[in-house]
Amino acid sequence: MPCTPYALVHWPEGTTTELIAKVAEQLLEKAPREAGRLKLPAYKLISSLSGAAPVLKDRAWAAHRGAQRSRPPGDGGSVTVSVFPFTVTTDFVVSRFEELRRWAWEQRWTVRLRWSRYRHLWPTGFSGKRTYGAALSEFDAVRTGGGDEWDGLLLAALMTDLFAYARQGILHPGRRRRRPRHVLLLNGTAEANDGTTAGADAVDTFVSLYNEKQTAGPHPVAVLVAALPPVEGVVADPQALDNAAKRLNPAKGDIPVRLDVTPPPPDPAAGIPVPVIWKPFARLRPPTEVFFETAAVVVALWLGGQLAFLPWIGPGPIKDNYTGCLEGGSNYSESGEVKGGAKHQYAAASALIEEQNKVAEPQGGKETKGEADPARTVTIAHVRSTLAANEREGRSGGAIPELRGLAVAQELLHAAAPADNNSVWVKIRTYQAGVQYADAEKAARQIIKDAEKDPSLIGVTGFTESRTQTVAALNMLDKARIPIVSSAATAKAMEVGRYFHGAAPNSKRETVVAAKFIQEANTVKTGPGSDSCVPAEDVAVVTDPTDVYSDELGKDLAEALLPYKVQRIGYTPTEVDGPPPTETDLDMQFSMSQVADVVCGKLMANPRTLVYWTSRVREFDSFLDTFQAGACANKDLTVVGGNELTNAAFSGNFKSKSWLHLYHMEHMLPYGHPDRSQTAKDFSDQYRRMFGDNDLWLNDGHAALAHDTVRILADAASRASQAGTDLTRPNIQQHINGGHFTAEGASGLLEFKQGSLQRPYNKLLVMLHHNGEGSAPVLVCGDPGANLNAGRDWKQGTETYACPSDDEQ
Repeated sequence: MPCTPYALVHWPEGTTTELIAKVAEQLLEKAPREAGRLKLPAYKLISSLSGAAPVLKDRAWAAHRGAQRSRPPGDGGSVTVSVFPFTVTTDFVVSRFEELRRWAWEQRWTVRLRWSRYRHLWPTGFSGKRTYGAALSEFDAVRTGGGDEWDGLLLAALMTDLFAYARQGILHPGRRRRRPRHVLLLNGTAEANDGTTAGADAVDTFVSLYNEKQTAGPHPVAVLVAALPPVEGVVADPQALDNAAKRLNPAKGDIPVRLDVTPPPPDPAAGIPVPVIWKPFARLRPPTEVFFETAAVVVALWLGGQLAFLPWIGPGPIKDNYTGCLEGGSNYSESGEVKGGAKHQYAAASALIEEQNKVAEPQGGKETKGEADPARTVTIAHVRSTLAANEREGRSGGAIPELRGLAVAQELLHAAAPADNNSVWVKIRTYQAGVQYADAEKAARQIIKDAEKDPSLIGVTGFTESRTQTVAALNMLDKARIPIVSSAATAKAMEVGRYFHGAAPNSKRETVVAAKFIQEANTVKTGPGSDSCVPAEDVAVVTDPTDVYSDELGKDLAEALLPYKVQRIGYTPTEVDGPPPTETDLDMQFSMSQVADVVCGKLMANPRTLVYWTSRVREFDSFLDTFQAGACANKDLTVVGGNELTNAAFSGNFKSKSWLHLYHMEHMLPYGHPDRSQTAKDFSDQYRRMFGDNDLWLNDGHAALAHDTVRILADAASRASQAGTDLTRPNIQQHINGGHFTAEGASGLLEFKQGSLQRPYNKLLVMLHHNGEGSAPVLVCGDPGANLNAGRDWKQGTETYACPSDDEQ
């Protein structure tokens, strides 16, 4: 048994006390090097009380220190050292040091003897103070009494040491180096010189005391096998060895008991196989094993630390950071083609709607184009703002594509209506709301009056901007119980009541998607002229606190980016009645040059700063001009913006600004994108037939959203017709608000369900990267259409990132 500690004692004669001493001696000598050095402190302490010193503590200390060296006086071994004003000898110093060592050793035993491990050494019911001196007195009293009590105490001390030696824990050395049990082999059949087996009594007493001292433990620590002379009249049991072998592996917590067996005469051809308790993989001494294991633990911790902090370490052997700039694939080219100017196109789009209104006239009417069924003809009120007087703002605004989207929706509906008895014809009745919807409330009052007279007016669309005036107008329409389906407005403030619905996602969803993008995407250049990018570290949000859309978008993004470093910079382009906003987290500026200076300062402090623009496009143009004229001229600047910047990007406003790295949000997949639904393809095809392949607003989300607002109301009317109910506003509202309204749209899937009755669930959002040649999608999140496996995640290099879902908000 080279790896198993054991004691093999042939005991022809002698006392039990001497037998215990021999077993202890054998255990110390037979310990294999792989198991580590065996110490028996409790046994040595108690057995030392048999010494000759008159003082118990002196006996214990002498046994612990071994034979003490001594020198006769005057042999010249001591040296006198003088350190003014003291004179000492080395003998004095050594003796004081020995006294200190002895005191520390005794104090250590005082602490040890209070541990539960040593409780079996104290007399039962002992109520005194458990100190080292008290223990020696109690132990010596047992020794003086002699007999089995003294032998029992010695054996209890020996077993206590064996239990302590084999104690196990997750990190304790006993788990690694002390796996095997100690085996005690006692031969009580050995004959003495006189031919008798006088030692059998001592072995039998040892076995009995061993059996009495057994206690429950987490694991067995020793196996005792004793051979005694045969007893007359006892018949040998053929299964004796088999039964004994089964006892070698007791269940956890079982207390082993004595088992007396009488085996048959030995048979060389038979045997009981016993599995090897422990077979080492490599025979290493404990210090060597500990060294290798410590080295393995250090390497594992280092690797674990490297892997745990991958986001914070640079490229190296552990992590190869992807630093490519996220710029998308194929560009969808911008175009400057606006035949006749913005005003001409605005008038032309209005004329297309009027033309389609004539198609929706009853058959045989005054208008030659009339072909509609009056019972399946509905009217939708459209609230629109006046076209901007500035040609550039007219091109980059949403007024023209919105009108075109309405006309395309009418064209497609009217083409399908004659062949489908449940389809409807749609008339669009326009209500002017002035510049920036200044007269929105006036338009709402007029709609309410007209709706009272015309039951075929089933709903209202329009409202492309989130402003104070539009919110007030929506409140009036909601109180009048007129269904509303807005197009491009995204502010949650627009969601005034149960009669409001929007084709676009609200600002909450947009900022959650944008926040994930800002945190993960490589958008900020690592240096001038560099082709590598990293995610932003700081974010500056430029917002207008008096603009409903801008203020809400800025606050929602700051909340979504927590605990990111975000600074909100406020600027109001027009005069505001009353004092300026005094929000504690808003750095209010009072000119665009001040805004540019603040952004420049943040960029100087940390080049990895990104600007999130929530103000209007007019202010953005002014900001870019001012920024380029200041201290940060020609410095790389990364800007992320909402749909407000999309039209300007498609209009070519930023084409010459190579230092600008612009990412802008869109509400539809561009023409030609492979993940578009059939409805989106039909819309684009019809748009191209009506306005050409090279039109400026071909990929403008305003057109798709306007188309979808009409389709939502028209689909609700078709379902009411199919159900055999009147095409009235209450029935239209009931179908949209029923909790299971789903329609395919040009801007993505339009699903109004429980928990998402005012905005489509998981509405499509597309982030585009703009450069001098056009814009390309870099992120698509949301449902582009039913049963389309797209919009669930986005990629950067080889990494894939999950898109936020409305269920997570």
